[in-house]
Amino acid sequence: AFNEMSRNLAVKHQLRTGQRAENDRRLKSLMPESVVDRYRDGEENIAEDHQDVTVIYADLIGVDELSGDLEADESLKVINKLVRQFDSAAESNGIERVRNTHNGYLASCGLTVPRLDNIVRTVDFAMEMQRIVDRFNTEMDCDIKLRAGIDTGEVTSGLVGRAGLVYDLWGGAVNLAANVRRSMAEPGIYVSQDVYDATRD
Repeated sequence: AFNEMSRNLAVKHQLRTGQRAENDRRLKSLMPESVVDRYRDGEENIAEDHQDVTVIYADLIGVDELSGDLEADESLKVINKLVRQFDSAAESNGIERVRNTHNGYLASCGLTVPRLDNIVRTVDFAMEMQRIVDRFNTEMDCDIKLRAGIDTGEVTSGLVGRAGLVYDLWGGAVNLAANVRRSMAEPGIYVSQDVYDATRD
């Protein structure tokens, strides 16, 4: 009986260890590791100010219309196909995705890993997003448009909420990137004056 109890305890310990590793993996896919560590240590209000961060706020015009013509699972496949390509391009360019919705994408460069060339990297990533959308349109015979805003400067990152935690980014650079994107009627990649001044040559 004692041996059986020991085996049961060992199995439960293994299951708990595996579950914790899986939980950590999921958390790290949603937020930086430093934030995961602070959250695990019991911190409730986690926020951090950052300097010299470049932000891209993009949306995909036409996804809602395309999704309306498809079944729910097909619509999700289409969106995931685009987002996974964006994520791959982000990783290649040293861009950190903050969050995405079915037709939006917020990312930054220089947030958790300081980079002297964060502005150039973000502009390169935006152009790669445009190439991904162009290829997607050709393959799927559709007409999705990319509209993105880019700004650089100070931002704040942190966990928002309690029951459903969300890692988010806010501050001047995020607001300006979002406003630049939102205020433009035509699709395209739009940059603030600071980004233009840094990349004009």
